[in-house]
Amino acid sequence: MENTATKKYMNIPMTYELNNRELCRKMAGEIYEHHEITGMSRSQLYCEIFAHAYVFSFFRRIPEFIKNTAPAKRIYRSVADGVDLEDDGDTLVRRIFYRVIWFMPSVA
Repeated sequence: MENTATKKYMNIPMTYELNNRELCRKMAGEIYEHHEITGMSRSQLYCEIFAHAYVFSFFRRIPEFIKNTAPAKRIYRSVADGVDLEDDGDTLVRRIFYRVIWFMPSVA
C-alpha cells in the first residue's frame, strides 16, 4: 500500500529577534512538542531557525559592494523570506552548516 501522507511544512517569518539562541530553543521546543514538524530533533530545529536569522542579521554588517553581488542577493532573499521548515529537515550538508553557525560568535 502506498503512503499518501503529505509532508508538513511551515514558514517562520524572519525578524532580527530570531538572532537569539534562547528564543530559537523555545520555538523549536514548541514545534517539536506539538508535532508541527516531524523527523527533526529539537536541536536540528533550533539550529536551522537560528542559522537563518544569523545570516539575515549578518547582512547588516557586510559592505555594500558585496551585498550587491548576485550570490549575496540570492542568499539574502532566501533568508529574508523566513525560515522554511518541513518534515525530515534539510540536506545533511545544510544541517552541518546550521550546526556550525549555532556555535559562531554573536553578530547582534
